[in-house]
Amino acid sequence: MKERALFLARYYFSLIALFIIYKLIFLALNSGDASISVTDYIAVIYNGMPHDFAVAGYFTAIPLLLTIATLFADFPLKGFFKVYNIFVAATIVLAFVADATLYPYWEFKLDATVLAYIDSPANAIASIAVWHLILLILAFSSVTFGVYRLLKAVSTERFTRIVTDAKKRIVALLFFILAGGVMFIGIRGGISESTNNIGSVYFSENAILNHAAVNPAFSFIYSSMKVENFSKEYTFFENEEREAIFEALYPTDNEIADTLLNTQRPNIITIIFEGLSAELVEELGGQSGVTPNFSRLAKEGILFTNLYANSFRTDRGLICTLSGYPSFPKTSVMKSTVKSQKLPSLASSLAKAGYKNTFLYGGDINFTNMRGYLYSTGYERALADSDFSVAERTTHQWGANDDITFNRLYDLIMEQGNGPWHITFLTLSSHEPWTVPYNRIKEDKIANAFAFTDEELGKFIDRFKDSDKWENTLIVCISDHSVVGYPKGITQSDINRNHIPLLMLGGAIKEPKRIGTICNQTDLVATLLPQLGIAADEFPFSRNVLGPEYKTPFAYHCFNNGISMIDTTGFTVYDLDSREIIHDTDEAGCKERVRRAQAILQTTYLDFYNK
Repeated sequence: MKERALFLARYYFSLIALFIIYKLIFLALNSGDASISVTDYIAVIYNGMPHDFAVAGYFTAIPLLLTIATLFADFPLKGFFKVYNIFVAATIVLAFVADATLYPYWEFKLDATVLAYIDSPANAIASIAVWHLILLILAFSSVTFGVYRLLKAVSTERFTRIVTDAKKRIVALLFFILAGGVMFIGIRGGISESTNNIGSVYFSENAILNHAAVNPAFSFIYSSMKVENFSKEYTFFENEEREAIFEALYPTDNEIADTLLNTQRPNIITIIFEGLSAELVEELGGQSGVTPNFSRLAKEGILFTNLYANSFRTDRGLICTLSGYPSFPKTSVMKSTVKSQKLPSLASSLAKAGYKNTFLYGGDINFTNMRGYLYSTGYERALADSDFSVAERTTHQWGANDDITFNRLYDLIMEQGNGPWHITFLTLSSHEPWTVPYNRIKEDKIANAFAFTDEELGKFIDRFKDSDKWENTLIVCISDHSVVGYPKGITQSDINRNHIPLLMLGGAIKEPKRIGTICNQTDLVATLLPQLGIAADEFPFSRNVLGPEYKTPFAYHCFNNGISMIDTTGFTVYDLDSREIIHDTDEAGCKERVRRAQAILQTTYLDFYNK
């Protein structure tokens, strides 16, 4: 068993060593004039390990299976490893060479984008000089040979010791099964809810360091599994007609007809509630008694009573809220690392105006590439579960409960200077399985979980009001999406299914009011920025609800296989698989609502394709 275990260890860690060496080479080639310290190199190697473990696990899986097979039969391995090692060496080096070559031109890591150029190789290499291409071929050939020789040296032609004893064979079998399990955990990226993704290795504001940590082979494999032809997805209109419909719906307007604030440069706290729907807020027509603090605070601030979510999951809701970018029926924008990092964002716009941006979440920030998105779109600091003690981050299945994170939010605020600063806080406790240290609504664990978050919100606000930072602070409370399947029986055909709250409060609010205009969570950015004297021209899918050009109120929503549209005339739900209307409240305006929703969907896909 020892001989076999040592062989697998040599093979696996030889691959890890190759990946580390490439990271160092990548930094040397692409750091430019930037000063890269020894600490930076170490951080790149350390943070990139999850990707390296995954790729090494993929390539070691077959040798592991063969090793297990040799417990039961003796057969030569020389011929197999000769072919297999050539394949592994060529694959790894191809990824390395392609990544190192393309990065200076593309400024993102090797991914499935290259597949779009396979049918046109001439265009793909048009910007590469002939001499450069020759050098690449020579480099690929020589490095592949070198890697092959390394793998050959650590491989085996035949195991010298044959396992004949039945007990030893069983023990060896169990050991290698366990080793396979450990290897699988490495491939998956751990045992947490999230799995390995591109952004899970991001750790720095410096994009070069983040990109150096990414294993190019992992990046390509991961992105290849998510390739879609966005340019041809959901084509309903010719471009001229599509543009005409869309432009009428999304005016560019930085004027404000109604001033909400008593200052133009307040400090800002954006609280994004996990799954809070209007069904749980009495002030919005929901159940009474579930969120009394929200209802109390709604009387002190500015409550948007007709705001609707664009999507149904947190990764999508964050993009909608923070980037003013609509979601897609079957595609997560956040998971597309290359494209999501090109989005405009509230944080980036605020950063240009001098704001310092921090993100706080009690859960796993690597989930769905959240970390990569945040660091790429203006956040300087992102705190998550690993920034809490083990005892704190295990209070909920998803991480630290909201009582803990609201306290951390308060501490973060107290650490801030005079500003301006912006903190985004994503809550967690109102997520299934709804386990919270609170028991006020015993008959309904879902409502009770939201009541717990509401309780902590109330405590936080009351505590914050006593601080000297309250007067110059704007607090924006919004939900990422509505709670799915609550109340029981609600479907996409219910107009209230995606109704969510938006409340602005704090010392920076000029006076309380209610705004009943129909709008989307994507409209937050273009509505807020003009209030701060900051243009919102970078957000073509976000509308200034308080602007004089906002003349066509509507709310657009995507779900797994369909889209819906709410406007002043009614509500229509359209199934994208059958291309049929599945629900409508007003036949007269139905066709126009579908037409508008289709134009938005087609436009967003084209925009995403071109990012």
